[in-house]
Amino acid sequence: MKYAGWFLVMLFFISCTKPVKTNNDITKVELARSGAWSDYGAAISIDSSLSYKYCDNNTKQRYFAGTIDDKFWDTLNRKLEGIKFKSLPVTDNKLIEDAEYYELIIYWKNGKRRIKRVWDFPQQDSVLNVIKWLNDSYKKAKLHHVNYPIKFETTYQNRPIQPKIDQIEFPPPIKQ
Repeated sequence: MKYAGWFLVMLFFISCTKPVKTNNDITKVELARSGAWSDYGAAISIDSSLSYKYCDNNTKQRYFAGTIDDKFWDTLNRKLEGIKFKSLPVTDNKLIEDAEYYELIIYWKNGKRRIKRVWDFPQQDSVLNVIKWLNDSYKKAKLHHVNYPIKFETTYQNRPIQPKIDQIEFPPPIKQ
């Protein structure tokens, strides 16, 4: 009986402590992908209200919206804090013709940072690991098709405007 009293007192103190909550300084994250000749691009937007938006230019149904859970948002924040996104170089200065290009914009309370990376096969670093994980996150989100366009600040998901053939003009030859 003596131990049961101590056990109840300990159980009471443990139940009074608040669970540790992560300090999520990030308010919104946007990621866009393009490149690789057969890829028309995609974009993801996730904000602290757990809203998830997705644009896929490879399908006829382009825009999707849905939600994520708190656990996913906390994991995303931990991964971005782990790569030290505020002090990370903004670009890797690579130019590869047939590769996937990524543009990541991270918003927090007092600013934002735009990070650009190229996935150089087979090399990969911690930044690209986080970007690739985030790029595949649409598979785990609860999404539904929407009939309205979604605006993204990222630009990599947009294909460059192709000129019409009849609008191309060539200068006349130079006479010498």
